[in-house]
Amino acid sequence: MPVVLALISSVLWGTSDFFGGTASKKSPSTTVLLWASLIALPVIVVVTLISGDFVFDSTVVSWGIVAGVSCSIGIVLLYRGLATGPMGVVAPIASTSVLVPVIAGFVRGESPGALQTIGIAIAVIGVILAGGPHLRDFRTGGHRPILLALGAALGIGISLLAVANGSDHSAYSTLLVMRVVYPVLLFTIVLATRAPRKPATSVLPMVAIAGIGDVVAVTLYGVATTSGSLPVVAALASMFPVMTLVLARQVHHERLDREQWVGAALALIGVIVVVTT
Repeated sequence: MPVVLALISSVLWGTSDFFGGTASKKSPSTTVLLWASLIALPVIVVVTLISGDFVFDSTVVSWGIVAGVSCSIGIVLLYRGLATGPMGVVAPIASTSVLVPVIAGFVRGESPGALQTIGIAIAVIGVILAGGPHLRDFRTGGHRPILLALGAALGIGISLLAVANGSDHSAYSTLLVMRVVYPVLLFTIVLATRAPRKPATSVLPMVAIAGIGDVVAVTLYGVATTSGSLPVVAALASMFPVMTLVLARQVHHERLDREQWVGAALALIGVIVVVTT
């Protein structure tokens, strides 16, 4: 079950990132994420109420705040990178966020078996190859999307680790704290940068998909970490760039190079190895 939840979360994350990044081409990423977080907040509130999982001790609140701050910054950087650079390059670089919780899991002694370790390595390598990075695709200021993607990887990686740690006490309560922090921080950033307080009307449907898809994905990820190996769950959830790449190909007609096809195939092989061992 944890493996299935992690895979579903990767599909939802890839989809929400695509729509969030596309919306950020027409509106500032901070504004897009602010509204996406406001749309998503009622979802996690309802889920938490239904679960009855209310544990707001110092541990849960602390990890929830860390997750909210780090992820909001990371996603803002990711959306900006997706809006200014090829999605097939930015998304795979951002997927290296998996290294943070994976390394933490190994340090805590949660090492998977030998074949699972190989599967994880193949999947991560495949995700990276699936998008490049192709520096030749960038024009003036080509380094900026790469730096944004690396910053996003660090922020998202820290949030994944924080969600996993908080979920050891209460997954839903940690996610609720995280989702309350989101709009508060983002609204402050929007005011400070004098960004528009509302995204373009034409992108509101994409913003809604991004917000709901992201909150469902992170909820499934949090639940998966409570019963599955953190390195395995984090690695499978990190496959979201494959979905982003496919949508970018179909909608924006981004061309797939040979190594991208090889990367996508390796990513799928890695998943099969992890799931079947």
